[in-house]
Amino acid sequence: MAHGPPGPAADSVRTPLLTFPAAGSSVGGLRLDPAAGVPRHLEGGRTSTVHTLSPHGLLGSAWQRKPAARAAFDSRGRPVMAHRPPVVHGEQTLVADATGRNALTHEGGLVDVPTGRRRTGAVTGEDLLRAAVFSPVGRLLAAEDMNGRLTLWDARTWRRLAVLRPTGATVAESAPTFSADGSLFAASTADGFVQVWETDRTRLFPATVLALGFTSGARELRIGSPHLADRGVPLRPETGAAELCDRAGGGPTRAEWRRYLPSVPYRDTCGA
Repeated sequence: MAHGPPGPAADSVRTPLLTFPAAGSSVGGLRLDPAAGVPRHLEGGRTSTVHTLSPHGLLGSAWQRKPAARAAFDSRGRPVMAHRPPVVHGEQTLVADATGRNALTHEGGLVDVPTGRRRTGAVTGEDLLRAAVFSPVGRLLAAEDMNGRLTLWDARTWRRLAVLRPTGATVAESAPTFSADGSLFAASTADGFVQVWETDRTRLFPATVLALGFTSGARELRIGSPHLADRGVPLRPETGAAELCDRAGGGPTRAEWRRYLPSVPYRDTCGA
């Protein structure tokens, strides 16, 4: 008789380990490539178009077999140890400001951490809070209640500046954060996307792009948006191509090319 842990019930809800988006197209066929260890699918209606769903980077050496319960970054985007917010007079607070002296409670009140005294200022008119974050300079506060309503506040006057998401927008707790200068705010969604807002706008919609442009030699992509008129993202296609070839262990063989790209003439993609 075989022994071991019981399997899941036939009617139990099973959560996928990974979800790959196939936005804008239907999946006409799905096969696992045993040699490469990746799934590939045909785009519906266009059998010559093959897409590779590669979990590389997720299942590499950095992949944690035991999922982490907490993670954190500092205001410069560097990974740091995740710390729980302070407990004040036996009450678990939600978040502390950059000074560590003021903390927000789940009820939206502000307390002095060393003494436990209630301070002037509070998030009012919202349900019980489940997530919140102060901007690094302490000027702004973003708070999310138990119903998924996400709001932005002036942390000096305690005036609500905007409702970023309405009640019921998400059932999962967001991971909110501000940029170092407080000009941008980002929060995750239940389906794994991230939305970004420009905090200086009178009405805060997710940040829109007004213009895109490439610099000479396509070394950098310039981005223009309403309140951040000119910022750049470096582009190094040769570095990306070399890294991709290194990860794949070289380009496809002629046999692999014929199998997955039958309508495209073969070419050596990674060099000899």
